[in-house]
Amino acid sequence: MTAAASGVRLVVFDMAGTTVRDDALVLNCFVEAAQRVGLDVSREELNARMGESKRAVFDALARRQRAPEVAARGYETFRAVLEEAYARAGAAPIDGAERVFARLRADGVRVALNTGFYRRVADLLVERLGWRDVVDAVVCDDDVPEGRPAPYMIHAAMQRCGVHDVRDVAVVGDTPSDMLAGRNAGARAVVGVTSGSHTAASLRRYPATHVVESVRDIPAVLAALAVCELTP
Repeated sequence: MTAAASGVRLVVFDMAGTTVRDDALVLNCFVEAAQRVGLDVSREELNARMGESKRAVFDALARRQRAPEVAARGYETFRAVLEEAYARAGAAPIDGAERVFARLRADGVRVALNTGFYRRVADLLVERLGWRDVVDAVVCDDDVPEGRPAPYMIHAAMQRCGVHDVRDVAVVGDTPSDMLAGRNAGARAVVGVTSGSHTAASLRRYPATHVVESVRDIPAVLAALAVCELTP
């Protein structure tokens, strides 16, 4: 049974932790940047906010400490730390991600990436991975008025891929903000993966329709949706 039989015409995937190996790289960069500018925040709180707009996270932390001048400095420090970390470590796909992209597209399903990263890092990752012609669209935080958990990146991916109905969309990510964005967008399936920053138990506290181990499981999720379509 093909992915298209599920009725899903577009799958919107997160990047770091979902389709791109992370190994806590982004969280470590968050922690280092926050420490450098003197923001009082725990590693656990930053992990809970993974997937959100990075600029918005620093804005919120600075407001809480009543130090608005720290927000811009924290975000710029994070950018520098993150870009240096990726330059040093490179980028590698989650095992099976590229096979899943190819299988979906062969079945007529569009594939989009969305990320809380800004355009420079999103493009850096796509180029390093050789994914420019492997996916149909790449949407990042600075393409939209507001990042996750707002639904706008998903809606932008729909627009770029020519998909009009949110019931034809599946969203895949590894963070609570991915799950909330998928729900807020009205996506038919909102799939949490445990290959990134959160456990299955953590993701199930949010509006996930499915929680699986990895992006490798997405074809099986779509096949299950197809069976549901055929079951009276």
